[in-house]
Amino acid sequence: MRARRVSLSDKARTVPRIHLLGTLTIVTVLTVLLGSFFTWQNLVDQKQSIERLDEAISRQLVERLQSEMALALDYVRFTRAGTEELLRVQLVGQVDQAVAIAEGIYRSASEAHTPEAVRRLIVEALRPARFFDGRGYYFIDDMEGRFILLPTAPQLEGRLLPDNRDDTGHFIMRGLIEAARKPREESFSRYRWYRPDDPERMADKLAYVRHFQPFDWLIGTGDYIHEWEARQQRAVLARLRSLRFGDSGSFSVIDRDGRVLLSADTPELEGKRLDEIPPSVAQLLGVIVDQARDGSGVMRYEWPGREAGPSIPKLAFAQKTETWDWTLIATVAEKELHDELTRERLSAEAVNGGRLLNFGLVIGVVLLIAMSGSLLFSQWSRRLFRAYHEENSAQRGALRQQASKLRESEDRLATILDSVEAYIYIKDPQYRYRYANRQVRELFGCELDAVIGRGDDAFFDADTAQNLLENDRLVIEQGERVAIEEHNVTHDGREARTFLSVKLPLRHDDGEIYALCGISTDITQRKRMEDEIRQLAFYDALTGLANRRLLIDRLQQQLLASARSGQYGALLFIDLDNFKTLNDTLGHDAGDLLLQQVAHRLGFCVREGDTVARFGGDEFVCMLNELGDTPTSAATHAKAVGEKILEALRQPYHIDSRSHVSTPSIGVTVFAGHQSRVEDLLKQADMAMYQAKASGRNGMRFFDPKMQARLNERAELESELRSALEAGQLALHYQPQVNVDGTTIGVEALLRWTHPVRGAIAPDAFIPLAEETGLILPIGNWVLECACDQLRRWSASPDTAGWTVSVNVSALQFRQSDFVELVVDTLARHGANPHRLTLELTESLIYDIDDTLPRMHALKAHGIRFSLDDFGTGYSSLAYLKRLPLDELKIDRSFVRDLLTDPNDATIARTIVSLTRALGLQVIAEGVETAEQRDELIVQGCLHFQGYLFSPPVPAEGLEASLKR
Repeated sequence: MRARRVSLSDKARTVPRIHLLGTLTIVTVLTVLLGSFFTWQNLVDQKQSIERLDEAISRQLVERLQSEMALALDYVRFTRAGTEELLRVQLVGQVDQAVAIAEGIYRSASEAHTPEAVRRLIVEALRPARFFDGRGYYFIDDMEGRFILLPTAPQLEGRLLPDNRDDTGHFIMRGLIEAARKPREESFSRYRWYRPDDPERMADKLAYVRHFQPFDWLIGTGDYIHEWEARQQRAVLARLRSLRFGDSGSFSVIDRDGRVLLSADTPELEGKRLDEIPPSVAQLLGVIVDQARDGSGVMRYEWPGREAGPSIPKLAFAQKTETWDWTLIATVAEKELHDELTRERLSAEAVNGGRLLNFGLVIGVVLLIAMSGSLLFSQWSRRLFRAYHEENSAQRGALRQQASKLRESEDRLATILDSVEAYIYIKDPQYRYRYANRQVRELFGCELDAVIGRGDDAFFDADTAQNLLENDRLVIEQGERVAIEEHNVTHDGREARTFLSVKLPLRHDDGEIYALCGISTDITQRKRMEDEIRQLAFYDALTGLANRRLLIDRLQQQLLASARSGQYGALLFIDLDNFKTLNDTLGHDAGDLLLQQVAHRLGFCVREGDTVARFGGDEFVCMLNELGDTPTSAATHAKAVGEKILEALRQPYHIDSRSHVSTPSIGVTVFAGHQSRVEDLLKQADMAMYQAKASGRNGMRFFDPKMQARLNERAELESELRSALEAGQLALHYQPQVNVDGTTIGVEALLRWTHPVRGAIAPDAFIPLAEETGLILPIGNWVLECACDQLRRWSASPDTAGWTVSVNVSALQFRQSDFVELVVDTLARHGANPHRLTLELTESLIYDIDDTLPRMHALKAHGIRFSLDDFGTGYSSLAYLKRLPLDELKIDRSFVRDLLTDPNDATIARTIVSLTRALGLQVIAEGVETAEQRDELIVQGCLHFQGYLFSPPVPAEGLEASLKR
């Protein structure tokens, strides 16, 4: 966002002077005309002419006073009106700078540090910052009203104070949070806060805040309005002091307390009250102040002379202004009036008397007005892109976790089944117990004597006894082997168990059955475990919803049913916005409670035949069936359900006695029959959901085939990149690096890809893709080979023997276990001088300094140089930086580009140069495109450059040809 600084331009500051010269010109012209007229008149009219001239000059002098007073009042009002706008511009600049620091830290540190560590880095980076003459500091609060950073009261950091008020009852924290939710140009909040010079009193303060989305913070600063008004008052007084009109015209200012703020003619009165100055002067000034209050006009008076000298007749025009409740007094000595009248009389007498002297007056007007352009502030805002989660990895992790729990349950069940002791008993043909082992006796709760001779009706209820009798008859009467589950309930009905019973007939030698032997295994626990396993396998343990496995199974069934019925269905992929923030702030227990409440609300948003599933983490999927026989009707129904879900999930949640608001992002895709696979439908809904997040969250988007086309295009580019190296489509171009004399001292090797169909492909398009896919490793090795071979070639020529070759090395490439051996062997094979090879590293390697430092020292031992590329765009730790064996720092092109227009970039560049000097390193500026940029860098102490001002990247042959020319 570009903010405009409200200030007077050079032209505006000269307006009073121009007006003064114009007024003098008008007076002079009128004087000449009147003099000519008086010369033509009869001598009889001389006296009347002089009187009219006296009246005209007096009137002009009064008008002059009034005109100067009007200009002064306009200037005072203008300056006062711009006070708050000036403060707003300064606040916006400071907060934008703080947010830029926070975003830089977040981008550079989020991958290598935990979120909590990143928060600490940001807080500690902003804590020492002071500005506005030491009054200004940065504060950070979260959007719930908790102090994160408050340098003036660190004891409050971490406390939740959303209801803190000022002495007027205004809610300070609520006002800041509300301002952070507004558009950036409206994110101001006014409140009262304790004065630094008087901690017991509050004063009006204006604050500006911005929402820092990665941690749901607001970052802001503020300052006291009265301090800026005092600053503007000083500027106004200085301006009025410098104003002079005529030979003696000047301004004086008296405040409402009677204190003399400005007295250009008698500066010794400044700062004193009327009761502290000589009584005669005080009385005179009091009359003038009363006249200004009454609006009486111009006043004539005698002003006491210096050192007991004669008094000076003066004219004064005073006027009271509501701005700061000042009284402004414009004064001029009457001597100017008398002198003018004397000159006019002499001139008239000379003309009328001798008519020999020609009346002439030459007035020269010299205008020296230099117009200067106002300095424009431009600040670039970068939006923070949220990296997509590795969804497939998260899903696989969830499946592994569920599978692990299932295996644990199965192992426990196997252990239980292996350790169960059987219930063994024998019954006679009358179905009375003849034997019962310990398990049976413990089941019946009596000793063996109390069991023998009794039947099942003595121990079980009537239904159980009847069922057991029927099973026993198959054995005793028909001689069958029975294996059956029996559900037995005790006689008092308090306990019910399930047994797996195997019953065999016992026979005499002649085959006659004399008894029944039963072996029963208590499988009650196993039956319960089977029910739990079924629940774990197909339902989410936390919410009780269908899990991913059950959802996929039902979706496959619905696709088959849809093919038969011709009915369309829809998938709604739901992801909770900022769910991680809740987990990080309130803990995972609170997150689980939120997920349970979300699942409960989703159940009321769909029909009974639809499916609601928890897909994993904070993701849910709703499968809607039978939405109509056309895609349009299905989409209409799906949209209605989606809007119902949005409204339901937007409502506040009550979590641990707290009210929490969460919003969803929903992706929708419509399906029918066998047109799509299950995996494709889930991907489509997932992509639509991420499109909803990219559009600001808290919304719903339908699947757009263009999203799939972009993914396909990326996959195609990846495939073509894999074959580009073998096909000879990659090439190295070299961009010169020059010193202050314009002499080439080295080059940087830059990779270029010329596609046979697409043409030249920008490095920004394929290098990040190469790093993501790992292709950067073979490509990086090829670049190193080519660069070393070219370095050897140049070393054979006197013109290029002293050149160094800089090669960019990615973090993935540098972390290879054999990277040191690879570089040393490549140099040796090509016979290249290692002292002429520079490896350019990025700041991301600093975060893993324990792994980086030994490799750098090993390469440094062979003479290889190191350069830290794009310095200043990451979050380099100076403690780490001084440990690295670096030879060179490169100022990133983003700072060079706005060096002449952005004071912040100029300051950063100057700081980097000073840092390199302190560390004994060489500094080189990238992206130098104009001579003005080069000259400014030279002034700042940077003596090495690289950019299009000197040469674009060209093939080695083109570089050598340019040397010959």
